[in-house]
Amino acid sequence: QRLGLWFDGEDWRCMDDMCAHRFAPLSEGRVFQSNDDTSNRRCLSCSYHGWEFDSQGSCTKVPQALDPTKAAKSARVASYPVQIGAGIVWVWPDESSSPFAETVPLPISPMLQQWEKEYPQSAYQREIPYGYELLAENVIDMSHLPFSHHEVLSSRDNGVHLPLKMLSLDEKEKVWEKERSSIYSNATESDKVLPAYQVEIKQGKAQFSDPIFTYNLMGTNEADESSTSHLGFYPPSHIRYHRTPKSGLSSNTELFVCPQSAGKCRVIIFNPFEGGMKKLRVDATKSKNRFEILSKIGQYLLCKVILKKYMGVENHLLASSVFDGDNIFLALQGERLAKNRLDYTDYMVPSSADTLSKIFRKWLDLAAEATRRTGCKQADTIVESAVGVSLDGSSPYTALPQQSGRELLDRYNSHTKSCPVCSQALSKLETRNKILTLALPTFFGATGASLIAIILALSLFESANLPSKLIAKMSTRLFGSCLLMSVFSVLLKSRTEKSIQKFYYVEHSHQ
Repeated sequence: QRLGLWFDGEDWRCMDDMCAHRFAPLSEGRVFQSNDDTSNRRCLSCSYHGWEFDSQGSCTKVPQALDPTKAAKSARVASYPVQIGAGIVWVWPDESSSPFAETVPLPISPMLQQWEKEYPQSAYQREIPYGYELLAENVIDMSHLPFSHHEVLSSRDNGVHLPLKMLSLDEKEKVWEKERSSIYSNATESDKVLPAYQVEIKQGKAQFSDPIFTYNLMGTNEADESSTSHLGFYPPSHIRYHRTPKSGLSSNTELFVCPQSAGKCRVIIFNPFEGGMKKLRVDATKSKNRFEILSKIGQYLLCKVILKKYMGVENHLLASSVFDGDNIFLALQGERLAKNRLDYTDYMVPSSADTLSKIFRKWLDLAAEATRRTGCKQADTIVESAVGVSLDGSSPYTALPQQSGRELLDRYNSHTKSCPVCSQALSKLETRNKILTLALPTFFGATGASLIAIILALSLFESANLPSKLIAKMSTRLFGSCLLMSVFSVLLKSRTEKSIQKFYYVEHSHQ
């Protein structure tokens, strides 16, 4: 189902991407302030015949009619409730049950609520060349990190037994309360959303088993016997890692997975951590000391200088490397499942590391069955997009073209071109590269000319008079400067070209 999103001047709106007239795509239309509307809200006009629709999907004007307003009263386009959370537009895609939309809280952690306000540039989105079912099954599995993401997030040496324990409702409540009561959170009870399924690494084992703790990237995840590690699934699309290392400053990895069609989905990921956030409440357990002002200065520098920069481009490039590590595996996994008529029940899953992956697959089967029972006209298409298998048992992966490694690792079309952070950074790098390309011949020419001047000054002026000495001295200085600028420009251009390449494609090897 194609939907159209637009901003009416005050709120985001979502409608069917199909005009009521001749079904032209409204996403090709224009948003403008209607002369007939005294409010600040804009309307959406179809670019085919100019029919105008308000924010509720009602047609307000048919320009071709004798009475444009009267003729419009019987026409409308389905409109769906929208919420905004963590910088994401959330759509309730069922108009008949829209009154319930406002009663459903979004699965956004207390940490992310605050983090997104401070670091909106940290949000990373990517188009994935395989299905929702394979991506969700992958990111809900902690045990693949040391191997798929060797020397990116973890190390193969950290691939050990994961003693996972499924949490009860009371235990999930305690995890929520821990997140809510943090001095970095201002969440209330109304924000509470518990995962349908949540596991933890057993108490006292996380420092030896969690691959993020054992690798301790950048020294921020040092763990001890008090450290905790939780992983939860919030149907249908949210997966959350919640870790608390030795420092007591928790961090999350929060993924939102959206199926687009069979064999294609989109992921949005955040990595908030308390160490980079402002305290929203006073920590009553700690007394003031003489070093508090130094701590505040350090926190200011971390947040305003280091993280403001790192959480943009550098964070996105790291995320691209992470998904590069999975893309070839999972795209080919879908193809092999289809080719050999296999499904998840044929997997060999002998360890506790697969606990949540198995539960996710069982939940997905139940959700698919429930969706088909609704009688919705798009039910079969929705299910196929989510589970990767058609009602007749065939797989859409067999119909997908075999993609090359370069296509699977393509960063530009899957992320960069639609990312304001990376597209802006790429534009600056390409502008710099053009300037250097134009400047290098000038520097080379000036270097050569100054060298010739030195030779002429030494050969043509035999007597050690003042002009020959002066020309030689000036030429030598010019030569040194131009040579230095030429070498610097060559090195800078090489580095710039390597940086540009990171936004397009980087060859990935698991060797």
